[in-house]
Amino acid sequence: MPYKVLLASDSQQLKTDIYRIFSLVEDEFTIKEITDIEFIISFISEEDPDLILYDIHFENSASTDILKIIKADPKSADIPILAIVDFLQPEIVQQIFNAGADDFIGRPINTPELIQRTMVGIQRGRMLKKLKTLSSHFDSITTAISQAGNSVIIIDSKGEITWVNEGFKRLYECTLDYFKSVFGDNLFASNVSAKTADAFKRCLNGEYVIYESNWVTPNGKTKFIQTSLTPVFDDLQNLSHVVAIEMDITDLKIIEKNLADKNEHLQTITESLEEANKILEEQQLQIQKQSELLAEEKQKTEALLLNILPLEVANALQKKGFYKPKKFKEVSVMFADFVGFSKISKTYENIIDFLNVLSSYFEAFDEIITQRYIEKIKTIGDAYMCVGGVPRSNHSHPFDTVLAALELQQFVKEKAKQDAKSNKPIWAIRVGIHTGSVIAGVIGKHKFAYDIWGDTVNVASRMETACEPGKINISETTYSYIKDYFICTPRGKIPAKNIGEIEMYFVKRIKPEYSEDTEGYIPNNTLKKIVSSL
Repeated sequence: MPYKVLLASDSQQLKTDIYRIFSLVEDEFTIKEITDIEFIISFISEEDPDLILYDIHFENSASTDILKIIKADPKSADIPILAIVDFLQPEIVQQIFNAGADDFIGRPINTPELIQRTMVGIQRGRMLKKLKTLSSHFDSITTAISQAGNSVIIIDSKGEITWVNEGFKRLYECTLDYFKSVFGDNLFASNVSAKTADAFKRCLNGEYVIYESNWVTPNGKTKFIQTSLTPVFDDLQNLSHVVAIEMDITDLKIIEKNLADKNEHLQTITESLEEANKILEEQQLQIQKQSELLAEEKQKTEALLLNILPLEVANALQKKGFYKPKKFKEVSVMFADFVGFSKISKTYENIIDFLNVLSSYFEAFDEIITQRYIEKIKTIGDAYMCVGGVPRSNHSHPFDTVLAALELQQFVKEKAKQDAKSNKPIWAIRVGIHTGSVIAGVIGKHKFAYDIWGDTVNVASRMETACEPGKINISETTYSYIKDYFICTPRGKIPAKNIGEIEMYFVKRIKPEYSEDTEGYIPNNTLKKIVSSL
């Protein structure tokens, strides 16, 4: 979890040092600056930091007064304050402690000292908050700190302990008299442990010292204790006293040991992984090649799917796995069928040649209807079925299908002329168109097929069977849409199998005023604009 620290200082050099020091720490620290002393309380309340680094020269203010204000506010009272001073003087230390500072550090800033004091302050502050929450019956913050388990010891210039807090008893789990019986009355004496003696020697020389030691409680429990020794000097630079702040780091030591064990295990795993990485790299190259092949196959599959199904339907099937049937209120269905198909097939000695010719016709039909935004549904033997107005609804479908039918008719006629010159079999078609409602959707689970259903399909089929060879037969419904732009011949009511009599019309051509060519197959710009505006 990242730690949040608020910095109150005007010194650019100090701020630069602070940012640099915390950037070196493995733990994440977020540093935010207090820029306006007038709004310091609201800023602290809003940010809710883990610790405040307070420069006693901030905005040339009375630092003790500001510290008192911070500690007096309920929302900021529990936040640890690490005061930054120029040099250590007993009266200055005493003043900032009395004002509410939890700890202090002198300038120039010492990197290990700042990190250690910051972490101690943050841990102490978090523990204080936790204990205050769990112990609402405590009368004051002093009592809460005392119960937190951290020890504060004041040692005079002779090495004798003059004061301890309640945290001392909680940490050492013994009385002060028992503690003295182990260490002696004089902590500066040589009978203490070598590590403790060295720490006090350095401290007496004016050095801020942090060291670790072991302690065995009267009940036989071993604890790891971290002690910070701060020397305090009087005006004449004579040692006044030493402040020892101690905390239980037993849990941290256990974590460190566990981490060390895990690190050793990880090193073993890393060595194994390095060997495995070589194998993986080779496998990755193979996988990359396979992925490229799969991508190519996917593109081919998608292209094939788009050849079978409309774009909207193919996308829905790929994303959702299904395509919900949809009702279209009005579309135009067209059937085209070759006249005398069975007789024509018998004129070919080679069935492959016959099928190639049939395929060439259907390929040409596909090209023609695609240009008119008409959707091919299927071929059944020699029958070709398509529909305008699906899967995207539009109002131009009656025109699109009739214009496509004229192009089909023209193509077949031109092909017949060429075949006649070459003494090849002559092919002719009948075309039927009807406009009405249908339901469109996908049938099948493994082999998808986009299809349409409804009476409109049956009527369109009857239009084709009731048509004469080489002509285009449309229903009255389709005729009502295109009659003003095409020359049509009424046929009257013609019987249709299983349906009854239906009004039918032959479409001869586009009216001359709307035709680009003399035969009436190609629409001019006027008709194109009319169709595009529908």
